[in-house]
Amino acid sequence: MYQKTTLSNGLRIVTSTMPHTFSVSLNLFVGTGSRYESSEKAGISHFIEHMCFKGTHRRPTPREISETVESLGGAINAGTERELTLYWARVAHPHFPIALDLLTDMIRCSRFDAEQIEKERLVILEELKMTNDYPNARLDAIVDEMLWPNHPLGRDIAGTKESVLGITREAMLDYMARQYIPSNGVISIAGDLSHQEVVDRVAPLWEDWPLNTPLGCSAAVDDQISPQFRLEHRKTDQAHLCIALRGLSATHPDRYALDLMSVILGEGMSSRLFLEMRERLGLVYDVYSTPSHLQDSGAFLIYCGVDPKRSHRAIETVLAQIGDLRNGLSKEELHKAKELSKGRLMLRMEDTRAVSRWIGAQEMLLGQMHTVEEVISSVDAVTLEAVQRVASDLLVTEKLNLAIVGPYRSDRRFSHLLKL
Repeated sequence: MYQKTTLSNGLRIVTSTMPHTFSVSLNLFVGTGSRYESSEKAGISHFIEHMCFKGTHRRPTPREISETVESLGGAINAGTERELTLYWARVAHPHFPIALDLLTDMIRCSRFDAEQIEKERLVILEELKMTNDYPNARLDAIVDEMLWPNHPLGRDIAGTKESVLGITREAMLDYMARQYIPSNGVISIAGDLSHQEVVDRVAPLWEDWPLNTPLGCSAAVDDQISPQFRLEHRKTDQAHLCIALRGLSATHPDRYALDLMSVILGEGMSSRLFLEMRERLGLVYDVYSTPSHLQDSGAFLIYCGVDPKRSHRAIETVLAQIGDLRNGLSKEELHKAKELSKGRLMLRMEDTRAVSRWIGAQEMLLGQMHTVEEVISSVDAVTLEAVQRVASDLLVTEKLNLAIVGPYRSDRRFSHLLKL
């Protein structure tokens, strides 16, 4: 299903041939993100990502870049995460060469024009302000700081006002020369194309990409020994709550057990949290849990929004559901969770963009590509005992973190709740 070629300079090309599709999706992954940055240059990966859309020598304006794909009915965008930066395009099959040429031009020939840099600096500062205005975004930021204090993983991916103001053109070009290199990149493509056809088109454009040694990143340390609580006062109609615990890495043998535990607890309308908090008690409109997996760490989060007068009850209910999960689950629940997870994955793999991201992210972060069948086999192999063990190991009082954004002045009514 998936094929891989490594060019002589170390750039990896991975493909999935999907003969039944009309679209082709291209992804360029670069192994850099916010966890590779110093505090002084926080947000530089995100700033560079923005600047790659602001003009090349052949396409000097942002409009020429966007119109190249949008005039063909396609889409192009990018995103910066903690451990990688992703540039992608999705076009109709006949336009694949144009999209490939555009992504190559953007990454390898962006001008980093001084005037455009200053314009984009203002845009990013507005982005930071906008993010700060959303209670859910503030909640995410607070949780990250609690889970990874004094670590790049605990910082906003876009940086801070001070760091963004201090990032220079020279700093961006230096950082890009270190991180945007063939051994630190993956090009993944999915659609009605043969692997050899992709390699024949990609290689001439990328085989002379300059070499360098990429920066490393500091390990994620877990030294939390007692529950933590943090409150941010906002005049909101809802109290926004998150209970967070450290999770498991992407390579941990129990990662699928944790994923299934999350499905049982808080993913979907038949999950324990949804049935208890929305259907039985009418406490919330939305409540859910989600795991995230990094290369050497992870998180397990539970979110809900609730009437400020009922937040105490909501927290007690979430913690009670966590406690009940530690005490046991049924074979039927595990079976349903497996079928939901497998079905969700299989449905997602009908889309070229999802497949292209699937294979590229795995190759970038794990150094290998698992097929859908292999992941399904891993999910099926998870036992009731494994999920129970993960729940007992991770869902413990000393690792609890509670963050609240809402109309409260004092934490007195909440701080005593953090126990399982």
